Amino acid sequence: MATWHCPVCGLDFAFHSELDWHIRDSHCLKRTAGLAGQLEREAVLSWGSLRRLQSASEHPSVSLFMWTAPGAVMAPSDAANLRQLADRAARRLASELEGAALEHMKGRLDEAVRAASSSPTDHGLAVFVSSGETVIVPLPFAPQEKVAVNPSFATRDLLEALQEHPMYRALVLWGPGFRLLEGWGDRLSEVRNWQVPNPSLTGPRYAKGTREEAARWTPHQRRQAALAAADLAIGERVAIDGRLPLVVVGRTSLLARFRKGSAHAASIVGEVTTWGSMRTRAEVGELAAPLVAVWRKRHAADYLDALDQAERQGRVVWGLDKVWDAVREQRVHWLWVERGYSLPGRAVDGGRRLLLGEQAAHDRKPGLAEDVVDLLIERATLAGAHVEIVENLRGPGHEEDRIAAQVGPVPANQPVEVQPAQEVPAGPTSRAVA
Repeated sequence: MATWHCPVCGLDFAFHSELDWHIRDSHCLKRTAGLAGQLEREAVLSWGSLRRLQSASEHPSVSLFMWTAPGAVMAPSDAANLRQLADRAARRLASELEGAALEHMKGRLDEAVRAASSSPTDHGLAVFVSSGETVIVPLPFAPQEKVAVNPSFATRDLLEALQEHPMYRALVLWGPGFRLLEGWGDRLSEVRNWQVPNPSLTGPRYAKGTREEAARWTPHQRRQAALAAADLAIGERVAIDGRLPLVVVGRTSLLARFRKGSAHAASIVGEVTTWGSMRTRAEVGELAAPLVAVWRKRHAADYLDALDQAERQGRVVWGLDKVWDAVREQRVHWLWVERGYSLPGRAVDGGRRLLLGEQAAHDRKPGLAEDVVDLLIERATLAGAHVEIVENLRGPGHEEDRIAAQVGPVPANQPVEVQPAQEVPAGPTSRAVA
């Protein structure tokens, strides 16, 4: 059966119309004269897209968040709301810029609004615009409405979304074949669909021998070839988008063989024992999503336990000023921030100290951030720290502090590398029987 391949993210589709819808919905690849024909870069919500946005520090940077009604094209009411948000951002820009620089930013903002207004929508939307970047991000959740004009993009909502709604992979094993899917919750997209023999996929890349030799394989050889191909397919996706939590679906014997021989066994966060033929994407999502949710909840508890342990060892600093100093000195290994904690402010004296609240507002210089906590999170992440957003953060004797960091010495010329929890699964797996 012919498949259609997305050149952007590598997903496969059975119908060309489905691929066409996917490219418009997920990648928004359209050219606009105002941007001199450059592609308006859509970032599928992922850890990679978050890192790219966090790295794009250019003042001023505009960030717009809003909820939308899912559809083939943005609803007129949503388009009007987006225009109102852009107008608010333009008024803020007028207080930061003037002349040609102001007109350039307003023009880029207008182009981004037009591109988003003529594109398919999901449950939410984020639009990021700076003098060198235009990024449109459809969101699988409805964010709170927000307009931010900061020294860098406001990305905390994306971080929270990736932590609360982690992207994952689902591998369905079915005798001489497998399916590999990726997505959030019960919304999965096909990455690879493989079975033996298949003239387009057998051969040296997946298993030794020609199609004719594969046709003479024993059932055991077919299963082994399928498991090897599945492991290779996961490795290819890891090379593109990094490690993700992995849920494996199939018969008990196949699950055991895969776990024993796979190079990606450490990424498995759940197994679903099932019989029969391959399931639809929606059915796989219904089976896998609860296991990913349990895994995520367990990890959130583990991170709070890590905070308690570091506190007992005297390696935790509390409060925005102390944490800012530690981030600036690149001594932060872990950062915990209470959900919803934000303060307006600006970095002064070359970033050595913060002005907050009214004190920052009275300083008329450019660079005021609606949320200096967002700026701190960005700097900590880029320095290699792991950031965790938690529901309630209160330590003994620190009832008023809503941010904490585990600190320690950083070896010279060797930044700390801490992977996001969603990329490095750990701990026991969950099992379910369908």
